[in-house]
Amino acid sequence: MDFFKRLEKIDGAVNRGYARWGKWLGAGLLLFILGWGGWLVWASVWGPPTGPVTLIIHSEIDRPILGFSVNGVAGSNAFAHGGGGATCCGSISGKTAEVIWTLSTTRAQYNAGLRKENRRITMTLPERKWGENYLHVYFLPGDKVRLWWGSGFISPKDEELPDAVNGK
Repeated sequence: MDFFKRLEKIDGAVNRGYARWGKWLGAGLLLFILGWGGWLVWASVWGPPTGPVTLIIHSEIDRPILGFSVNGVAGSNAFAHGGGGATCCGSISGKTAEVIWTLSTTRAQYNAGLRKENRRITMTLPERKWGENYLHVYFLPGDKVRLWWGSGFISPKDEELPDAVNGK
């Protein structure tokens, strides 16, 4: 019996609390929902582009690329002097991009004494516009890397790329 009396006291205290603070709790919950909904509308209409990105590799160097990543999002490998592939999907954002890649060797390069090497560069990430969901990563001779946002698989040649700030 004592248990039920205590339960009734707790129930009475909760009901008095709702009577006293219920409208404030409801108003706070409504304010939270309206704020979240407003942010959602702003982000979808006027906010910066976000979401999944497809990484596309372009290699213009004389060594195969065993794999690469941009801000932790892994990309595919590429043959020496061209070739490449696409990798979907990851989220890349921020002002800078850390590009890490692994250089492999051809049979002739291996016989000449070259071995697998890891390279790393930090550079500015170009501004992404709406509809640009493809990040083209160009590997050029001399450990130069260029990044370019595109709206598809079609991309400019490496000499047509806009000047970019390369590694720091």
